[in-house]
Amino acid sequence: MQLTDPCLRPRSLHMDKVTRYEWHGSALILVLLCLLAITIPFAVVYFTTNLLRIETQVPDGTKLSEFLQARK
Repeated sequence: MQLTDPCLRPRSLHMDKVTRYEWHGSALILVLLCLLAITIPFAVVYFTTNLLRIETQVPDGTKLSEFLQARK
């Protein structure tokens, strides 16, 4: 019997989905774009294009959260 319904799966097979965001842009470029009011829309576009969404499936989401907090 194959367990496909998430409600029927045992707890040991459950994987937590963790979504986190990391920005990989240059802070200097972002500040320079924000200095003039005319370039603020470019700063918003620059910020959003360099924002990475990372989705991870982990068996225990709290352990990953503790690891990421300890990394800072």
